[in-house]
Amino acid sequence: MPKGRPITLYEREKIETYLRMKKEKKWIADKLNRDYSIIKREIKRNSGEFLPYVAEVANKLARQRARKTNIRKLEKPKNIELKKFVEDRIVEDYSPDQIAGRLKENPPDNITETISHESIYDYIYNYSEKQKELYKHLRTGRKKRQRHFSRKNQKDTIKNRVSIHLRPGAISKKRVWALGK
Repeated sequence: MPKGRPITLYEREKIETYLRMKKEKKWIADKLNRDYSIIKREIKRNSGEFLPYVAEVANKLARQRARKTNIRKLEKPKNIELKKFVEDRIVEDYSPDQIAGRLKENPPDNITETISHESIYDYIYNYSEKQKELYKHLRTGRKKRQRHFSRKNQKDTIKNRVSIHLRPGAISKKRVWALGK
């Protein structure tokens, strides 16, 4: 889908009016300060073979097209077995990585599709509140996923760490292995 500002209902009404006045698409595009291809595509997409372009109908069709049509793999009716398998494993405290790996390497007989660990996480974190709270079975037990940049601990992991320049010279010769001796 092309990016840019979408055509408004007002512009669609103008297009309808100009088409009824038998104006050319190039003239309409210039008048609306739009690219010719956008106007041409709008008219072609929202008028029938025998029906003229109608602004209200075009606007309704555009709104229908704009709705999100993606459905998560685990929410599709054809993947009920996969959904049950994933939910059962989550309740058994398997991680999404383990589930995805198991499906890829050694799938059960009744399941033909695989799923990524990210899709499993997405399903768990966007699960309906009325249903099971699957997030409680994750290792972190969080309701919402942490932002990407806040996942790593920024603090030093080595306590009482000593700079390499302050270490004894014997260490660089690799003859004395224990510190403090």
